[in-house]
Amino acid sequence: MLNSRINRVLWHVRRFSKDIITPAGYEKKVVDDHLKRFIVDKIRASGPITVAEYMKTSVSAPTVGYYGRFSKEQNVFGSQGDFITSPELTQLFGEMIGVWIFHELANTGYKGAWNLVELGPGRGQLMADILRSLEKFQDRDATIHLVEMSDALIDEQERFLCVDNSTKPIDPNSSFVRKNKTKEGFDIYWYKSIDDLPDGFSVFIGNEFLDALPVHQFSRSENNDIWNEIYINLDKNNELVFMKSKGENLHTKGLIPKYIRDDASRINWECSPDSGTVVNQIADRITAFGGFSLLIDYGHDGSRNTHSFRAYKNHQQVHPLSDPGHIDLTADVDFGYLSRLINEQTLVFGPIIQREFLAQVGIEHRLRRLLKICADREKQLQLIKSYNMLMGDMGEKFKAISIFPKTLETILTARGGPAGFATGPPKNPTEKTK
Repeated sequence: MLNSRINRVLWHVRRFSKDIITPAGYEKKVVDDHLKRFIVDKIRASGPITVAEYMKTSVSAPTVGYYGRFSKEQNVFGSQGDFITSPELTQLFGEMIGVWIFHELANTGYKGAWNLVELGPGRGQLMADILRSLEKFQDRDATIHLVEMSDALIDEQERFLCVDNSTKPIDPNSSFVRKNKTKEGFDIYWYKSIDDLPDGFSVFIGNEFLDALPVHQFSRSENNDIWNEIYINLDKNNELVFMKSKGENLHTKGLIPKYIRDDASRINWECSPDSGTVVNQIADRITAFGGFSLLIDYGHDGSRNTHSFRAYKNHQQVHPLSDPGHIDLTADVDFGYLSRLINEQTLVFGPIIQREFLAQVGIEHRLRRLLKICADREKQLQLIKSYNMLMGDMGEKFKAISIFPKTLETILTARGGPAGFATGPPKNPTEKTK
C-alpha cells in the first residue's frame, strides 16, 4: 500500500517541470483557511490541478467558495465588494439593454409568449433595470428565467426582484428550483443549469458571466514544438504555485485548435470549455425555438497572446493563488474562439466595444432625458460620472457579441446588423475551429 502511494506521487512529479512560474506585478499574500487547506490536501493526495479546476473550486465550492460566501454582510458586488459591474454603476446600462431587447424582439416579427433568460444575474440589478424598461413598453408576454448556481445569490436575487420573499415548497420533479413574481408582476423562475430551461422563443442575456467560468492555460515551448499546460502545484513550503507540464497532455491535444497551433506567433493561449458549452447551448436553443442573445464581458477578438487569469479583492488586483474563496477570479473572454464554435449554425455579430454598442443604442439620448427630469444636482453629477465610466475605460475593455438564428439572416442583412452592431453582415472566420 505504501509503495503504491509513493509510486503514484512519483508519477505525478515526473509529469511536471520543477520550474515555478511567478506572475509579475503584485506580491503574493497567503491567507490560510479551510478552502486553501482543502486544495493543498487535494494536490498532496492526487497531484497538481489545472487552472480550470482551481477556478471552479475557488468560485463555486458550497459555503466556502467565492459566491457561496455571499451574504448581506459579505457582498462581493458594488463599492463595498471586490468589483463593480456596469448595472451596479448606473441604471443607464440596464435600461439600454432593455431597449435593445424590445427593439430586436420587434424586428424579428415574433408575437407571443417568450422567455427572458439571464445567466449569472449577480444581485439582480441588471434584470431589475431591464424589467423597468419592458414595463414602460407594456410588454407583458415575457416570463423571467434566471440561471444561478449559488443558493445565497438566489436568495439575494429574490429579495431584490420580488415583493413576497417567503420561500414556497417546490415540486422535487420540477426543473426549476424556485418560483415567484417580480415587483412588476412577471413570473420568475430560477434554475441551476441552462439544460433545465423550458423550450420556447428565448432571449439570452449575460453580463460579466463568461469571464468567471474556468479556463485552461497553455504555453508553447521555447523551441516551438510542443504546448505545455499550466498547472497549480505546491512548493517546498506547501504553498500554491504555478508550474508547467513537462509535455503535451490530453488537454493540449484535445482543446488547442488547429488555427492556434498553426500560428507560430502564438506563445500563450487560454481556453474555457465551459464558455464554449454555454454558447453552443444558446445556439442550439435559438435555432430550435427562435430567439437571440446578447453577451457582454471583459474580452477580446481572439488576438490576445498573453494569459489574462487574474484576481481582485477590494477593487485591487491581487495574486490569484493568495486567498482562494475570498477573491474574485476572472479571465478575459476569447470571443473569437467562441464565435468560431457556432458560426456555421448561427449569425454572430461582434465583438464590438461596449462604448460603441451603447452609443448606437442611444445611451446619450437617455442620459440627457434623465438629466432633464432630475432636479437633484448631486444625482445629476452622479449620472454624468457613471456615464463617463461606462463610456470611458470600461467602455473600451468590455466587448459585446450578439447571436441570432440563421433564419433571420435576410432581415438582419437588410438592416445592416442588429442595433448596436450596425457594421454590416457578420463575417465568418476563414477557418472554423478544428
